[in-house]
Amino acid sequence: MFSSAVSTHPFRPLRHRAVRLLWSAALVSDIGTWVQLIVVGSLVARDTGSAVQTGLVALATFMPQGIASPIGGLLADRFDRRRVFASALLLQASMTTALAIVLGAGVREPAVLTAIILVASAAGALGAPSYQAMLPDLVEPDELLAMISLGVYSWNGGRIVGPMLGTLLAAAVGPAWTIGFNALSFVGLSAAVWSLRRTFQPLGGVDGTITERLVGGWRALRIAPGCFHGVVIAILVNLTLIPFMGLIPIYATREFDGGTGLVGAMSSAQGIGAIIGGLLVTTLAAHLRRSRLMAFVIAWLALALLAYSQAPNPVTVVLCAAVLGAGTSAFFVTTSAIVQRDAPPASRGRIMSLNQASMGVSYGIGLMTVGLIGDLVDLRIAFALGAVALVSGFALARRRSNTWTEAIDGEPRAIVELAHA
Repeated sequence: MFSSAVSTHPFRPLRHRAVRLLWSAALVSDIGTWVQLIVVGSLVARDTGSAVQTGLVALATFMPQGIASPIGGLLADRFDRRRVFASALLLQASMTTALAIVLGAGVREPAVLTAIILVASAAGALGAPSYQAMLPDLVEPDELLAMISLGVYSWNGGRIVGPMLGTLLAAAVGPAWTIGFNALSFVGLSAAVWSLRRTFQPLGGVDGTITERLVGGWRALRIAPGCFHGVVIAILVNLTLIPFMGLIPIYATREFDGGTGLVGAMSSAQGIGAIIGGLLVTTLAAHLRRSRLMAFVIAWLALALLAYSQAPNPVTVVLCAAVLGAGTSAFFVTTSAIVQRDAPPASRGRIMSLNQASMGVSYGIGLMTVGLIGDLVDLRIAFALGAVALVSGFALARRRSNTWTEAIDGEPRAIVELAHA
């Protein structure tokens, strides 16, 4: 049981000034990111009618994690994590400004838009491991799960407000100025990070070549049981279920003849559900074993995705999106807390970068696979197959592991740092 190790108050971390500052700025930035995702995704879905082309826009936002995150992990374990994160945000703001300029010039070619988003997202992926590695240093250990949940509230608060704001802004000032708002939000978050009154220098030296340091991070991840099992299950969920997010614009267009309004409603409903799911899992984690909680959430996700695939009308699909959002956030809050719980401080940046990289790559593969099945056969069938694959993969992973329950439920393990880790 975790009642003595997990705070049941979902907003307790906000008592820290640094957390309040970062969280409020991140909320604005997340709103801007969702404005961009909805506006650009809807443009491509309307102009191409292709699930693959629409998926590529979403993929460009998340796929760079697979390449840039490991580099960001090296930076996070070598330099002040605050400086690395703030600098990456400024680079991301510059590339998002370039996207706004291109849209203002009338360019609508999906390949061009995708390429710019890809570079901007790569800049963000360079800084993400530093941010993740900072979190355990911002709060007490029993507040870590609640701190991760705050990120869920921020991201999904943006998911709720962003689509509605994006729809209004796109209609009022056009897509270019709308994307410009997102660029400005990155600048604001960077300023908030720079204003923190302390440094976040990694503990211990990191020596050796780049290859040796990356291998050291992998070895640290591999011998930390909670980290390894959490990453494996996160990969499975990204392969089978998470692709539904990137395909919302084409699903709304093709199956329900909806436009930006329905896309925004589905995304906002998912965000509302995610916030509820984050609050729920923060409370349940204090009373249930995490292995049991995770099995429950996997079943929840599979059933919700199956219902989503068979939704008969726009109202039903919006409700299904909300249920999926709740389950998704509950899953990622739980797995992220387990990974960060077991990650050794000196290699935390590299472990978090490997976690993000694996999720980015698996999401990309899943998104293209589901999108291709949707184009060749049917999106509803593609989502239903994903639900079946999720349950089957989870059952297989648990059966093949002799230490599943101990790894997920166990107390933080004291990991001895390896040479060059």
